[in-house]
Amino acid sequence: MPAPRTMRILALTAALAASLGAAVISPETASAAAPITDDRDPSCTTASTTALCAAPDTLLDVRIGDVHPTQPSLGYDEVYYKLGRYSTALSKDAVNKKFDDWCEANGQEEAATATAASTLTDPSSFTCAVPVGSETPDTIAPMKTVVIGPGGTLYLTDGHHTLTSFDEDSGPDVHVRLRVLGNLSGLSTIAFWQTMQDNRWVWLRDTAGRSITPAQLPQTVGLAEFQDDSARSIMYFGRDIGYTADGAVPFQEFYWGSWLRAHPELGLASWDQDDFAASLSLVERITKAQVALAPDDVVDAESGYTAADLSTLSAWNDGKAVTKGEWAKLSAPYSSDKPGKLAYMTEYRKTLATEPGDPGTDPSEPGDPSDPADPTDPGTTPTPSPTEPAEPGTTPSAPSDPSTGDDGPTDPTTVRGTVTVEGDLVAGGSVTVRGTGFAADTAARVEIHSDPVLLGTVRTDDTGAFTLAATVPASLPAGTHTVVVVVDGVSVGSTTVTVAAAGTDGELAFTGAEGLVPAAVTALLAMLVGAGMVVARRRRARRA
Repeated sequence: MPAPRTMRILALTAALAASLGAAVISPETASAAAPITDDRDPSCTTASTTALCAAPDTLLDVRIGDVHPTQPSLGYDEVYYKLGRYSTALSKDAVNKKFDDWCEANGQEEAATATAASTLTDPSSFTCAVPVGSETPDTIAPMKTVVIGPGGTLYLTDGHHTLTSFDEDSGPDVHVRLRVLGNLSGLSTIAFWQTMQDNRWVWLRDTAGRSITPAQLPQTVGLAEFQDDSARSIMYFGRDIGYTADGAVPFQEFYWGSWLRAHPELGLASWDQDDFAASLSLVERITKAQVALAPDDVVDAESGYTAADLSTLSAWNDGKAVTKGEWAKLSAPYSSDKPGKLAYMTEYRKTLATEPGDPGTDPSEPGDPSDPADPTDPGTTPTPSPTEPAEPGTTPSAPSDPSTGDDGPTDPTTVRGTVTVEGDLVAGGSVTVRGTGFAADTAARVEIHSDPVLLGTVRTDDTGAFTLAATVPASLPAGTHTVVVVVDGVSVGSTTVTVAAAGTDGELAFTGAEGLVPAAVTALLAMLVGAGMVVARRRRARRA
């Protein structure tokens, strides 16, 4: 059983004091205490079957639109490869690959049958090799994983590319089972994120390697929610050629991506992702550089992980000839009967050029996710609002008009803003929702999720800002919820809030350098201040 809550709070407070108010303790310096994997909400009973109370290793049926990511970026080209295989116009598979991927993710090995009428939104329209109820450890092993957080919020810890591919192909209403890696619903928000880092279940670096906070993570899956990490993309194609993707280290390919960015001589910056031959050549250079590393060579300075830790192969292509193994599969052009991953990726990218506004269009266009400085990019790290300090080590973006681009008005659904909530966060309480950085002079709905409830409608001013006085729905259960700004049916900004039980004080959820801090933590921080130490200021939600 986990340690008593008060002991964990004191341990967390000591760590916070040591870091002098850092927003998030890095996983490399986190507590060495035994990780917590089962700390369910106190309301749970042994007979409960709700998601909130699911035990570790439960196979939980989940709507993919309801999961919260634990990384800020994806390798878009891995998703493009999958979508190439899923495309009826491009696929050369006898059974469409998306059904194989779904069956594997659902713990049922692979697809057995599918027809032209089969869809991911209707699992009864196709069959898998292993029936539900006949799963084995081998069929469960490839399943994607989820951690249950405060209020029953579901945090995806593995499978971001797969679920995003399902979403891009069939929408957010696809259901798939996820294996519960841990249930931390009984923890406070700050303790939850600390435990996520202790277990290395969250990746808090952007595509430039800068630290971010949990508040800057996407709210759901889908390409538009993430930054595009080209280093993560190319590392995917090097699997079993330069290293083994065995999952021994969570976020393994992101660590390799950091290593790749630190070696510009390998040529990532000049990668032409639309060129099959150039992509294949880049994979060859990278994977040969990987296997040339000594086992104890440090790959990622921040974590200290070595080449051996990150499963480098002892020989390129696992010692096989160029006409064998993974290299031979990857080298197969689209003209072959069984094209390789790179071939499907480059073929699918050709289809994007005909879709204006798609993440894969000309990088000179507004909204291209490969340009981290583009203010219209829906996947970039949010700029801190004027009321919140910028993340340590980053430079705030200069103010700009969010509603216009070089070629005229920008689609308001591509302009993401920042949302803050203040007030009495209890059922029936009065709150003030503020937004900045949205498209100017635009009508929007402000909702609270996961079951959307309208808080009110607004129109942004000429700077893209709004203020809304609203009432927390009386029927809203206590726990973690998301306040979402919606324009023309598209989420363009959100923030997580924690609604307290009736009769208690409501406080804002963990948002970067500030967040929920229990009374015991407050007392200890006050003692540190009295001793002359500088600590992080706690923001308390104001009563209406």
